[in-house]
Amino acid sequence: AANGGAYAPDLSVVARARTYDRGFPQVIFDFFTQFQQKGPNYIDALLQGYVDPPPADFKLPEGAYYNTFYPGHAIKMPKPISDDQVTYDDGTPQKVENYAKDVASFLMWTAEPHLEARKRTGLQVMVFLLILAGLLYFTKKRVWADAH
Repeated sequence: AANGGAYAPDLSVVARARTYDRGFPQVIFDFFTQFQQKGPNYIDALLQGYVDPPPADFKLPEGAYYNTFYPGHAIKMPKPISDDQVTYDDGTPQKVENYAKDVASFLMWTAEPHLEARKRTGLQVMVFLLILAGLLYFTKKRVWADAH
């Protein structure tokens, strides 16, 4: 009943699968920096994007809330977080911005708990293949040196 009879979305899936076009030249930089956090960035923006009251020229449907970053700007989910709900031990400001980043990071971790290990393994494999390619090249040079 809290969601108007609808099931709540699994935001860990959104964190993993959500993507958007960052445009040129960002797409070039993303290739080199391995930027893949589009889903968590979307969740972070979604949690921070609630505006009350909505702009005067926007017709908000009954039971909806205005969100700057949600497609169509009308979302049925009420604002889930607000300032001063959680106290950080290290004195971090108790603001929606910090909460949203924490929630987005946690949801990305729940979607891919072994992501860091996979990336580390991938880097190790690439280094191994690079060394192997070098060794094979010099071995080939030495074996075939007499034939040429």
